[in-house]
Amino acid sequence: MNTSRAIQRPTNGTTIVAMSLLGVLGCRAPEPPPSVPPPTVEAPPTAPAVPPQSASAPVGLGDHYAEIAARPVEGGYPTAESSSALDKELYFQRAVQTYLWALPAVNMFAMKEGLGKVAGEGYQVMSVFETRLKPNTFITTPNSDVIYGLTFADLSKTGPLVIEAPPMLQGLLDDFWHRPLKGPNVKGIQYLGDIGFPGPDKGKGGKYLVVPKGYDGKVDARRYYVYESPTNGVFVFLRGFFQSVDDLSPGVKSVEGIKIYPLQGERQEMKFAHLSDVPADALFPRDFRYFEMLDRLVQSEQVDDVDPYMHGVLAALGIAKGRKFAPTAEQRQLLDQAATAAWKMGKNIAATYDAQEHARWWSDRQWVAHAKTHLDDFMHTLLDEEWRNRETGHTDVNAKAHMFINHYSISTGMVSSIPGLGAKYSNAYKDSEGNYLRGEHTYTIDLPPNPPAKLFWSLTIYDADTAAGMGAPGQTYPSLNSLNQLEVNPDGSITFLVGPNPVPGKKNFIQTMPGKGWFAIIRWYGPTQDFFDRKYKPGDFVRVPSGQ
Repeated sequence: MNTSRAIQRPTNGTTIVAMSLLGVLGCRAPEPPPSVPPPTVEAPPTAPAVPPQSASAPVGLGDHYAEIAARPVEGGYPTAESSSALDKELYFQRAVQTYLWALPAVNMFAMKEGLGKVAGEGYQVMSVFETRLKPNTFITTPNSDVIYGLTFADLSKTGPLVIEAPPMLQGLLDDFWHRPLKGPNVKGIQYLGDIGFPGPDKGKGGKYLVVPKGYDGKVDARRYYVYESPTNGVFVFLRGFFQSVDDLSPGVKSVEGIKIYPLQGERQEMKFAHLSDVPADALFPRDFRYFEMLDRLVQSEQVDDVDPYMHGVLAALGIAKGRKFAPTAEQRQLLDQAATAAWKMGKNIAATYDAQEHARWWSDRQWVAHAKTHLDDFMHTLLDEEWRNRETGHTDVNAKAHMFINHYSISTGMVSSIPGLGAKYSNAYKDSEGNYLRGEHTYTIDLPPNPPAKLFWSLTIYDADTAAGMGAPGQTYPSLNSLNQLEVNPDGSITFLVGPNPVPGKKNFIQTMPGKGWFAIIRWYGPTQDFFDRKYKPGDFVRVPSGQ
């Protein structure tokens, strides 16, 4: 802290301040020179109830902050009215910060509960999007160009779980706070969350064992790749690939080749619930229900030992393990308004993420990176798998909020810098002029020849409000990918048209909806060396003038 700014210097009593600071440091204050008489120590004047500099809000802050700062505190004690107002403000502010902090967990729990309502629950139940995921499934930024499989297990009910991964799979294991499970260290490589292609089995298939943190039972590390979960809840997330959009069966077969069962005890037969055409709402709330959902998560889990301060803030709101969540009517209203405000703050962080330091992939493009990177070094992300700065270990709170207000799931493979493995993601919220992307406008975007993806690449459009796929009438998928029969320009580049009005016969078209903002993600699965060498740069969305 810069104490020259944090401590206002008094007009008298300077010696008292100096001696107080020296006393705190365990030092002795120097005596004044003999030729200088000791200064007269006077009692400091009584501080005014409202410091003059706080009597009015600085320009642009508004009356609310001035009102809070101006609340009378007489003789160091608040008036009854001030106490009530400050209590409400503190409760509201804590609720706002809790909402943003808990986004990874509540995003996860919302998926568990939302999909559980239509597919059922249990370690043996997997939601499978057998004809790809469509806009009728409300999840934050799902991929419509692979076959998804999602399971939510509970180690408190099953004990250690065995996962038999089939070949040709890409998957991950996260805990219920959206942290990748720590896996084995193989030949100097520490695996975090990944199974399949980016995991220790390298896409050949293998047996995994998920154990609770601190598990003291016998584990055969030669037979299993062992992963440890700090939460009861374990998220198993699979992606299956196919070679043709007309034959999705290889991806479905890969996903449904998974076997999950307890290490000990009775095994239940796997159930693969096909949900592509089943509407499902797996989004987290933006009102009081968010805190009710967070309480259900806390009650279902063991006490988490990460970030004890914020867990204390959560307890101050009335949510703690083993305690009934029973807010008063006034607190419910504050929580409801705090959730709405925090959701908007999260959306604002995402919408302006390009202004964050190190957020853009390229200085002259609007595309942003989830984990941040230096403009001249794509081989190293600046943040780790838990959104912590790799140098300081401190959480990048804006990057984390951006991730989980609009996205989900994380593993090393999603921030990997190994050519040909994992994936890279680029988000765009703005057009080439820096204006937000709007559904009533039409845009073009050019991808240069030879997109840098070993497996495949895709361009997907999302509703800016829900972050789910853009559900335009008559549009099955809000995306196009390298397996589609696209129109290619003579130089090998590809031009897409994105807008509200379909163009007959236009293959490279994705439809939006007037009145809805949207954003885009380009996914590079198996990014090649050209990506990391910064030899490839996609274009921005360029707005087409009205009438053209």
